[in-house]
Amino acid sequence: MNKTFIAAAIIVFFGHVTQSMAGVSIGGTRFIYHEQAKGVKVELRNTSQSAWLINTTVSSGGTWSGVTPSTQPAPFIATPPLFSLKPGRENSIRLLKTHANMPPDRESLFTLSIAAIPSGQAQANSVQIAVRSRMKLFYRPANLKGNPQEAYKQLRWEKNHGQARVSNPTPFYVTLVNLVINGKKIDNPGMVAPFSTRSINGCATVNTCHLSWQSINDYGRILEKTERDISGK
Repeated sequence: MNKTFIAAAIIVFFGHVTQSMAGVSIGGTRFIYHEQAKGVKVELRNTSQSAWLINTTVSSGGTWSGVTPSTQPAPFIATPPLFSLKPGRENSIRLLKTHANMPPDRESLFTLSIAAIPSGQAQANSVQIAVRSRMKLFYRPANLKGNPQEAYKQLRWEKNHGQARVSNPTPFYVTLVNLVINGKKIDNPGMVAPFSTRSINGCATVNTCHLSWQSINDYGRILEKTERDISGK
């Protein structure tokens, strides 16, 4: 099989955290659309020897663990929505806001979907695979109180009927990374939405739970670990 067409893992490119798929590197793993911005640029580079069609869409919510997807249409368009990216070339996608009916007191979450589609004929004994990468797109209103990079430290935890209940008192989405409850790492701990509460299994057999967790900043980098002991019902 021609490995050119197999999605690669997360890499570091030009000093920023990027995502690579099918030989196409995307200049970021998450994107922030500030209220006063005229647009957000998403840079792409074709590192393969083949041309790819790039198809981009923005949708509401997404299948992100821990949050409830919105059913409202996403107020963004991607331009150009479809283009060919030749071998060794770079190009960019611009995300533009079409209207602003999002809550003004908290972030809103959307899904940026970029697909790399083979644009040529497959060679002998090879397989061409269309690869789609889904990333978080946050709309951040102006004048939100607090520091988004510090929001994960402000999470409030308590033990409740054998679960760890976490509340987010900030206007920012918090992505949980490396969540460990009493020595057990929690798979896919997900997110905590602004001004929301959710429960996570892991405290069923003990009176006190020891937790440690990290989060991700606006540039996709993992932040330092925070720890806490919780008790309750």
